[in-house]
Amino acid sequence: MNSRLWIAAAGIVILLFGLAGLLAPQRVLGVLGLATLNASTAAATLGEVRATYGGLFTVMGAYALFAAVNPAARRESILLLGLLWLGAAAGRAFGVSVDGNPGLLGWVALGIEVVVGGVLALAAASASAAS
Repeated sequence: MNSRLWIAAAGIVILLFGLAGLLAPQRVLGVLGLATLNASTAAATLGEVRATYGGLFTVMGAYALFAAVNPAARRESILLLGLLWLGAAAGRAFGVSVDGNPGLLGWVALGIEVVVGGVLALAAASASAAS
């Protein structure tokens, strides 16, 4: 598969995560194992989920799809997206070292972050040759 297809596939995954955060923040909280503790802060909590998991991921996914059209021209941006995902994985791995076992969902999330970040970083590296 060439870099365009890898970047587009990662973009679709990221976009779907983002749309889930925007449209179903309660469900995203449940999948993450989080809960709103105080009903008076529920709107703020849902707003945070919509902003971070929704808005940010939707734009990242849409940009990855845009960048997939001409990866050679957007190598640095694609690499940045990959490094952001790898940074999230590094933060999660640090959490494992100081907080302990995150449970199955934590390990799955770490795996997803490494795969998406790795795919984008490798696709950025090979973009000039493949495009």
